[in-house]
Amino acid sequence: MKRRMSSFMVLLFTLFFFASIFAGDATADKIDEIKVELESYNWQTRLSAVEKLKGIKDERAFQLLLEIADTSVEYWPIKIKAMLLLGEIGNPKAIELLLKVFNDAFLNSECPSIKSHAAIALGHFNKDSRVVDALITGINDGEVLTREASVNSLGKIGNPKAVSFLIPALNDKSFAVRLSAVRALGKIGDPQAIPHLQKIADSDNDPYMRNEAISALKEMKR
Repeated sequence: MKRRMSSFMVLLFTLFFFASIFAGDATADKIDEIKVELESYNWQTRLSAVEKLKGIKDERAFQLLLEIADTSVEYWPIKIKAMLLLGEIGNPKAIELLLKVFNDAFLNSECPSIKSHAAIALGHFNKDSRVVDALITGINDGEVLTREASVNSLGKIGNPKAVSFLIPALNDKSFAVRLSAVRALGKIGDPQAIPHLQKIADSDNDPYMRNEAISALKEMKR
């Protein structure tokens, strides 16, 4: 009986070994096909190729996304897609590049939405203090999309360090930023935000903003 079980285990191991080889070959072939598509002159083909990398759990696919996001001459919608995928994957190796993009003044003057999407991607990393520090600077950015994305990501990360910087954002000239700040403070749940949210809940001119503040306060109590 023991000999029979041993032979069965050997067979299972052998099958698993060869299945792994075939799977690895299939993944390599798929990545090679995507690389060819990334060389296309048609930007939509390249964008589609980047989207195909999302479902491949392989270091080679991850490295390709890093290269695409870091290519200065690439069309900006493709760079943005690569950055967002890097955020969703959540590999900490992407943080350095995303911070580089977020802080690149020249790059962001060419396409301001690059910075806001970098902020969105950074919101997936909650264990690196550099991410929180960078997003805090984004609260006062000149571009409203960057301010909104930075505030949203800080709420998602949930680090109390951001609270004293988010409270002033409750008075931002942009409705979207103010609303995001209310929601972010509710998610973080730091008590120092309570009087500021209560003021909005009691007396803000916009009923939608008042309701959001009430919801944020309820979330903090939970």
